[in-house]
Amino acid sequence: MYLARRFINNRLHYQLRESFLEGDIYRNRELIDLGANPGKYIVYPGGSSFYIDDRVFDLLKTSGFDADYDEVESFFLPFLDPYIRTRIDPFLNRTANRGWKRIDEPTRQRIFTNTHIFDRRRIHFLRFGQTDLRELDRSPSLFKILLDKSRDELEQLVLEREQDLRPQEYKRYIFAIFDLQHYFTEICARTMPHALDSDRLDDCFLQELCRLDSDKLFWQGMERDRGLVSYMIRYVVMFFDYAFPGGQTWDEFVRAHIGSGHRAGPMKGSRRMSMREVTTVFGVSQSKLSAMSRSALTRLYRKKAQQMHPDKGGDHEQFIELTTAYNELLRTKL
Repeated sequence: MYLARRFINNRLHYQLRESFLEGDIYRNRELIDLGANPGKYIVYPGGSSFYIDDRVFDLLKTSGFDADYDEVESFFLPFLDPYIRTRIDPFLNRTANRGWKRIDEPTRQRIFTNTHIFDRRRIHFLRFGQTDLRELDRSPSLFKILLDKSRDELEQLVLEREQDLRPQEYKRYIFAIFDLQHYFTEICARTMPHALDSDRLDDCFLQELCRLDSDKLFWQGMERDRGLVSYMIRYVVMFFDYAFPGGQTWDEFVRAHIGSGHRAGPMKGSRRMSMREVTTVFGVSQSKLSAMSRSALTRLYRKKAQQMHPDKGGDHEQFIELTTAYNELLRTKL
């Protein structure tokens, strides 16, 4: 059983649904429609105590579902009175990791055989925030949560976890989960997506979106019409309505190079720089830099970054200065 969210007449509604196995395919069905306010099913007898209204269990029984009280209660915790929630928070999930143990080889094989790589990319980014996917499958236990679920339950699981993303992370998230880096040979593709050609990046995203939308294995067990699946629409918005962050990618670069032969000194890429310094680093006049669009500036930065990148024989300090100058210019083009 899981809690699902959907919009009805532009209002968020909640449902309890379940995944069930039909043959060798997991499907889903609705158990209870909780409406726009599931909190109405929480009863407060006094003090800090509460319980879930018997109506919920009666409706579940009518749907043929034998519910466990603790499982049902967990779905209503987000809708608790805030004061009571703060009182019980210290006691929640205290034993969640006590039963952890290393997964055995059969379970490991089952994870990689029965989970989709797109789901693994999403869970990986939401856990680590990395666009570099080279170590994607080194933590198989992270993906155990993806097993034995319908496509709808998986989408609801990811949708809930995506609520923790900040808007400045949206485009990096899309870059990682659609593995757009594999279209580019530039050395900066793994950790500095903002330095890539934006027009080509747009085309690659749309190509991967269409590929996933037509992937019958990915969508098996889920009813859909001819249009783009509603679960995918938010990714179009994340990609086209948001920009890559200006300063965060340099932090990634430093972390990626710690212990790899580069000295990770002070984070110079985050300091402020005067326009005189910026024009010196780029070798372009201030008037030309000011007239450049954001995409033109990115193309210029990408060209110079490839020349100065330490992994291509460039000077480490000059590369830092270039990135600092680029970040400074981005602040003027928001």
